[in-house]
Amino acid sequence: MKRAVVVVVLVLAAASLTGCSSQSCASWASYSSDEERARDAVAVVVTDGVESDGTMNILGFDANAYRVTIAEVEKGDVVMGEVIRVGSTADNCSDAPYGSRDPLLQEGPLRLFLHQDESGLRTLTPFDGVRPAS
Repeated sequence: MKRAVVVVVLVLAAASLTGCSSQSCASWASYSSDEERARDAVAVVVTDGVESDGTMNILGFDANAYRVTIAEVEKGDVVMGEVIRVGSTADNCSDAPYGSRDPLLQEGPLRLFLHQDESGLRTLTPFDGVRPAS
């Protein structure tokens, strides 16, 4: 009888672990200037039109996605007037992945520093992908 109880306990313990997954956290580069951001970006654009477009899987996290109208191209293979889909890279290991709010929801024209990965275009990092355009 004791053996049966031990087996049942082990089976229940194993079953409870099947839903667990380990999440790895990215180590983000830190940039001190727009020149450094532009160097590492595949595209740098200015936009004054950002529209919500669901989510995009970025590094295993369902991040906010947007349709972005390009007003100016500073770097990359995109065209002024083109509408592109951009994922807003989040800090998926934080309790608040976008801090106080998603940086792509700022007012005014924005300069986007974009990276390309298997999901498509996304902001360079959660902290250095969006800046106000001056």
